[in-house]
Amino acid sequence: MIFRYLSVMCLICASAWALVGCGGGSGNTGNGGTGGVVVPPSPPTPTLVQPGVYAATVNGQDFWGVITPAAWGTRWYGLHYAAANPDIFSGDLAGAGTASASVSTLRYFQNTAATVLSGTASMKSAGAGQLSGDLNLVTTTPPYKQALSFVASAPVGMNYNQAAQLSDIAGGWTGRLSYGLGSNDAFTLNVSTGGELTAGVFGVDCQSSATNSTLEPSTEMNIFRLKLTMNVSTSCDFKGQTLTGVVFLQKSPVAGKTQRLIWVATTAEGKGISFKADR
Repeated sequence: MIFRYLSVMCLICASAWALVGCGGGSGNTGNGGTGGVVVPPSPPTPTLVQPGVYAATVNGQDFWGVITPAAWGTRWYGLHYAAANPDIFSGDLAGAGTASASVSTLRYFQNTAATVLSGTASMKSAGAGQLSGDLNLVTTTPPYKQALSFVASAPVGMNYNQAAQLSDIAGGWTGRLSYGLGSNDAFTLNVSTGGELTAGVFGVDCQSSATNSTLEPSTEMNIFRLKLTMNVSTSCDFKGQTLTGVVFLQKSPVAGKTQRLIWVATTAEGKGISFKADR
């Protein structure tokens, strides 16, 4: 009887030690030798708001957003083709290179008027090559507020992770110029191989100075910085002012065309001019 009792006790002890010893005798439960403590997975690293060109469809209309490189002062430009002529948004962007960014003083230039309205904007990355944003605008009609949200992505087939080349954009362009109070469907401009820009007249007598209007290619990404210096004239809403903005190329959606050029430039107070042409 004593022998049988000892045999049973030994069997129980052996079984217990076998259970404890599973996993190499260290108490390892498959979580890196933590002795049974479950370690939760690390949270995913958030993607960051990065300079670039982003495209979306908002309310059934094309929307383009551009964040300029830090070397250019990190500006935000937006174009919403709510009609044939786009609404223009602009402002200094704070927080680029982090998980969220904002424009505390957003300028909103409507395509149907020459007035500049104000607002704010907040943006975050929705994933690699993506940008989401919420624009909150002050309007002149009830309810005196307007909200616009977008989720945009880098255009398919467009490589912006390379230095811009003036040779890609040089030559003549004919397209639609919009300037708030009106538009010109057959506006012409020419870009020299050195980046000088010459353009036709719009409005009554608005014209940029050929010697002081230039395009500067970015060395960080495939966009160009635009400077337009307007001549002093009699009936031009932009007379004597300097506008700054961006120019970029995309693949043309028009049959028989290969390139689409889009640019936007604004004054310090937010009045803007935009241009779109295919060739």
